[in-house]
Amino acid sequence: MDPLRTFFMEDYLEGSRFTARYNLGESGGRPVTVGELLGGSGVSPERAADVFLSTPLNDSPNWGRADLRDSVAAMHPGATRDNVLITTGTSEALLLLFRQLRPRRVALAWPAFQLLYELPMQQGAEVVRLPVRWDARGVPSVDTAEWLERLERERPEVVILNTPHNPTGLVLEPALLDAVARWAEAAGATVVGDEHYRFLSSDTQVLGATVYRPGSRTFVTGSFIKCLGCPGLRIGWCVGDTAVLAGMQNEKNYTTHTVNPVTEWIAHEVLKELDSPALRLARDGWRRNRATLSAFLERSRGVYGAAPSGGLVTCIGLRGVTDAEGNEARLAALSAAGVFVLPLSAMEVGELDGTHPLERGYGFRLGLGMAPERFAEALEAIERATAR
Repeated sequence: MDPLRTFFMEDYLEGSRFTARYNLGESGGRPVTVGELLGGSGVSPERAADVFLSTPLNDSPNWGRADLRDSVAAMHPGATRDNVLITTGTSEALLLLFRQLRPRRVALAWPAFQLLYELPMQQGAEVVRLPVRWDARGVPSVDTAEWLERLERERPEVVILNTPHNPTGLVLEPALLDAVARWAEAAGATVVGDEHYRFLSSDTQVLGATVYRPGSRTFVTGSFIKCLGCPGLRIGWCVGDTAVLAGMQNEKNYTTHTVNPVTEWIAHEVLKELDSPALRLARDGWRRNRATLSAFLERSRGVYGAAPSGGLVTCIGLRGVTDAEGNEARLAALSAAGVFVLPLSAMEVGELDGTHPLERGYGFRLGLGMAPERFAEALEAIERATAR
């Protein structure tokens, strides 16, 4: 892996995200307006206008608004306000956290979202890969025993648990989370949970299981901005040991300093009621698109894979593709049809000795954030471009 390629994925997305007929390359939900988000959170247009126009544009508290920190703490059993730092998106939370932890060796599920390994790599850390496997149908899974054996052999100082997982859509089972937590406690390692999709990780609960465990060796980063289609808010958080968060906040004082006060107010309105219409609408669209994708994959002659267990992305394979040339030809056909997807190679996926085509990078990451009606239409465009 070449650290110079850190932002290759973002550069690729930027090239087509605003122009493609069918944008399936994104990892977030359909973009909503400020009015839709606030209205779905119980804020009337009159109150929204009044608060917006009367909000002083001064600095917010450096740690974040107290009521917003209370709302985030309530989502993590055992946490209090003192265990929460509000950040400019989860990207800043991860950057500041890794700068405090300074690990020499980190372990994480592979393939992975680039930020999770590039940040520690740029500080000189070695990466230990915990493999995700695919079966013949393209259904991903992890082997708990294999992970624990690799952790024991490699002895990383930090284990990163991204759940729901980007790019495979796996939700790591509570039993696996508990097993890794026990290993980390015995080994003196730190666990970092990246839970950006936690609001879309359970069919029955608004919030799925969390990696967070009270104590000094567990941290989680999270947000709602991808799940609710509002990444422009740039709001996120880190939950964990107060002393480490204080070090992060001290560095934050000399970089982004504070979060925008209007953004913080919106975030508080979104999180103060987790059964809001805005969250229900996002979860309904997520369930509908997962069902549509599952039915499509059952009959597709061009692609294969599985709908995500959680989150808004999954890895899709190309039927009959066994080499790089075939992969590039099929991706070119998708592009020509106006379908924008993220090639797995843009996420640095591709092992020459991989036993499965997806391990070798033959396929793409598919986003499920599009409006349900448009999503079904986009899938049919994929079929026309790829079916042989």
